[in-house]
Amino acid sequence: MKTLPHLIGQLYNTPLMLTLDKAEELHMAMNLALSGGLPAKAMSDGFAPSAGPAGERKPYAMAGNGVAIIPVMGPLLQRGGWMDALCGMSSYDRVAALVDSAMRDRDVNAVLLEVDSPGGSVAGLFTLTSRLKAMGEQKPIWTYANEGAFSAAYAIAAATQKIYLPSTAMVGSVGVIAMHVDQSQRDKAQGLSYTPIFAGDKKAAGNSHTPLDDATRADMQREVGRLYGMFVDHVAEGRQLDRQAVIDTQAGLLNADDAVASRFADGIASIEDTVQMLSDAAKPQSVVFNLKGNSMSQPENTITAAQAAIAEQAAAASAKSAERTRISAILDLPQAQGREALARKLAMTTDMPADAVAGLLEVAPAAAVTPTTPAANSGKPDFAAAMAELGNPAVGAGGGDASGATTAEAMAKQILTAGV
Repeated sequence: MKTLPHLIGQLYNTPLMLTLDKAEELHMAMNLALSGGLPAKAMSDGFAPSAGPAGERKPYAMAGNGVAIIPVMGPLLQRGGWMDALCGMSSYDRVAALVDSAMRDRDVNAVLLEVDSPGGSVAGLFTLTSRLKAMGEQKPIWTYANEGAFSAAYAIAAATQKIYLPSTAMVGSVGVIAMHVDQSQRDKAQGLSYTPIFAGDKKAAGNSHTPLDDATRADMQREVGRLYGMFVDHVAEGRQLDRQAVIDTQAGLLNADDAVASRFADGIASIEDTVQMLSDAAKPQSVVFNLKGNSMSQPENTITAAQAAIAEQAAAASAKSAERTRISAILDLPQAQGREALARKLAMTTDMPADAVAGLLEVAPAAAVTPTTPAANSGKPDFAAAMAELGNPAVGAGGGDASGATTAEAMAKQILTAGV
């Protein structure tokens, strides 16, 4: 019975995220265990392994297109033991290990947590939810509440991307409870008297052999309130709800219709339909991406949507860097000496490469580079109007007989005439 003290420590005099009826049920089971009414033998978790594509056994069932179904059943504890299966319990460590295994399994495209739990221990819960959020970045993780996800179990569900449930299911119970067992009267009836010897005023506070005093009750209530605030924040963030909307449930239970209407769940569906939806969502989304960041219809060079987003960011950063390099190269041209204003105009208002700008600056008189403000009655067109009058120079095959130098010289003269 060496597991019992560990289990007692997780159930009594500590905050729980558990429905009251299940807490009472566990208390009865513990009484039976303490009186010798339950067998003290090791038992394994009651999950059904599944064979993978190559015939290897997996620690979870597989369904749909690479969906690993991981059970989260019964009362929840941080660490498990033989009492897990005996009382139909699950442990946070076990759930985390299974999900982590699925993340590393190449046959798994997504994970579905099949939850039917009244909740459980606070210890270890938020470590698990943080891990689920992180692992959900690798592969989709959804929850199917079949038929209940309450308190700590709902906290687990809220850490996943989607929550579905059948029409008869319920979720919620976003609250915290702590129980103190006062067995002083039982001790007296059995002729027992416990005398704790301790140092530190609060060392023996809350022990089960004396009634609960007001100061200890206040301390326990304060801790329950702190954990409740963490729970509310977690659900509000995970479900994208207003914090007050979570508080307003007052730890009540929500049926399937109310849960969907209040956004505590995403939809009502069978587990088969949920597996199919998750299978579709987990299919690699392929797009075609070219160097300019535009989509293409060609089948080659296909990459995933996530990779495309990264490539788009890289392409944008590269384009900005290239533009800065082009502008810097123009402003640093030897031909820009004495023609700084014209060089800046060409660098900032055109996409001409540095070598083309160099040819244009070379034929521009240096004396004309100092910009002057034309008089209002000068009649000279502004720079934009002058550029519009230039038209497109004839270049390339069939571009006319004019040489590049002649064209550049003509452009420079027209720009300079415009008062640049």
